[in-house]
Formats: sequence, C-alpha cells, structure tokens
Amino acid sequence: MKIIGRVIDIFIPDEYQNNGLLDIMDRTNIGFKIMTDDGIEEIVLKQDEINTKIMKDDIVVIIRQEISGKEFIDIEPFGGDYDE
Repeated sequence: MKIIGRVIDIFIPDEYQNNGLLDIMDRTNIGFKIMTDDGIEEIVLKQDEINTKIMKDDIVVIIRQEISGKEFIDIEPFGGDYDE
C-alpha cells in the first residue's frame, strides 16, 4: 500500500543499548511525522541514504509491504504531481 503525505516534523527518537540511553550522536534511527488524508502518522526507521535527505514540508510516499508475515515500511520522496 502506498500513501502520499507531507512531512510536518523530523526527529531523532530515543534509542537504548544495554538498558542505557544512547547519546544523540550514536543513534541510528530517524523519525517522521507525516500528515496524510487520514491524519498524522509517526514513523521511525533506520537511517539510510534516502530517508536522511527528506526534509520538513517535503511530499513523500509511505510504502507499506508485508513480506513473510512481517510488515515493512519505507518512506521515499514523492516524484509526481500532488494537489492538496
């Protein structure tokens, strides 16, 4: 399933290792708050080359897939026309 939305916030979520909070410089996840037609979705992903280039107010596509019974979520910049 693909959903189009606008990024309204980007954040570095808390991340723990050995029951201790990691320093913000050592964290590897990135979080997005995305406004969709169905409301605000908050998604946390492992940082990668694509999602670290997404900025606030960008239009993105949320891609949800189920593979072998496990849900996977990706966020990519939207490359088409979008009317609000």
